[in-house]
Amino acid sequence: MSLSIFEKLLSTNSLYFSRFDSFPDKLEGGITNQNYTDVSCSLELFDLTMVSLPRADRHSNNGISKNVIHEINNDSFEGLYGTQKRIDGDNYLKLVSSWLYASCWTDLPHECQAMWSLYGVTGTGCAHPECCVQCESTHGMSVCVETTVGAIVDNLDINDEYHFSAQKVDYIDHKSTKFGKDELSTRPFFSKAKHFSYENEVRFVLWPNKADVCFSYVRGKSTVNQQPYVLLGVKDMGSLIKKIILSPVPFHVAAKIRESHLEQYQSLLGLKESLSNKTLKDKVVSLCKMNGVDVEIVDSDVNQVGTDDCYVYVDDYK
Repeated sequence: MSLSIFEKLLSTNSLYFSRFDSFPDKLEGGITNQNYTDVSCSLELFDLTMVSLPRADRHSNNGISKNVIHEINNDSFEGLYGTQKRIDGDNYLKLVSSWLYASCWTDLPHECQAMWSLYGVTGTGCAHPECCVQCESTHGMSVCVETTVGAIVDNLDINDEYHFSAQKVDYIDHKSTKFGKDELSTRPFFSKAKHFSYENEVRFVLWPNKADVCFSYVRGKSTVNQQPYVLLGVKDMGSLIKKIILSPVPFHVAAKIRESHLEQYQSLLGLKESLSNKTLKDKVVSLCKMNGVDVEIVDSDVNQVGTDDCYVYVDDYK
């Protein structure tokens, strides 16, 4: 996360949960093509409309139409907020993601360069045509917070206002995967397109504990969620955070440091220390001290230096 987000984590003493429908990936929380007819009766309604068009023998279809209408009006599926009618299915699919909130973490035994690039700068890697000054200034000014699932669950201040679930994300092909009918209520929210499998995500999800949320095919009748995000209080931030890893310095800065170091010492020995993100470390140490958090702070393992002389070899071997 960027340094500004880390600062908010400490200053608010709370964990930020983003609303699902704010995610840039619009497959988030959605069902697959294979499950559409389990949730929606739009195809039956279309067929019924075609059958009901005026024609010479229209009266012969009245009985069939009445039976189909009865089935459509009563057919249902199990959704996030209990049993839903399939006639409301299309609106359910459009709106249900607005009722969930997530805090997303990476489950890897090592650092990931892609995660530093995507989530370690303002603007999620800066999607602007040319990297703007604001986003450029955040490069090399981010942290990786290391924790455990248990530490998060034990330290979140969760009350009866929300349902809560923590699960490993399953990466799927939305064209071919089919969820079981008993999985439609929650599994879509712990599944993600296979194109994001590098994230290896563990997801913590909240949704309001309400009995009156309505998804209606009638225009304007659905319940609208007005809450853009959720902040859940943390009981002990020092217990939640196990370690803080400092981001590597930006590539162009590292290149200059390397060039200068080689010119001065004619060896890579000591280069790793030169690549240490000292400016960021001072800021992180100050923030932690200010907020009463005492945890280990280490440099990025991305700062590793290649072995190309005996001095570096001996130093690493030790």
